[in-house]
Amino acid sequence: MVTTAGKCHCGGLQWEITTEETPVHILCHCSACKLIGGGEYTLNLIVPKDNCKITSETQPNVYTYKGDSGNDVQCFYCPKCTSHPWHYQTVNADNYVVRTALLEGADKFNVAAEVYMKEKFEFQPKIAEAAFETVPPS
Repeated sequence: MVTTAGKCHCGGLQWEITTEETPVHILCHCSACKLIGGGEYTLNLIVPKDNCKITSETQPNVYTYKGDSGNDVQCFYCPKCTSHPWHYQTVNADNYVVRTALLEGADKFNVAAEVYMKEKFEFQPKIAEAAFETVPPS
């Protein structure tokens, strides 16, 4: 098992995730991720909720929006700098979608897949070999 630390922009909110292997990036091109992150896509990894632990005294705030499925998505964020460490999708009940760019060593993680290619900006090249119009099949 690999434990990887993460922190927000201001450093006030800190956490750890535990994964079976070194984390990888899954690029999400959905419109919600682009609006929240202000960029072309977000870098993510699905991690079991039990494998995500806040290690700072600061606790995240949360707001809820409707995801592509029409179900609620809870967005956790630092109360000071508003960095988003993870999201919780009710359709993916046992997992968090962790923002991998906020993890230590993120510059060395491989890109494993891209999701929501149907919403990718036209000028962007395809980066990952595994790419899905929405999400991977169950």
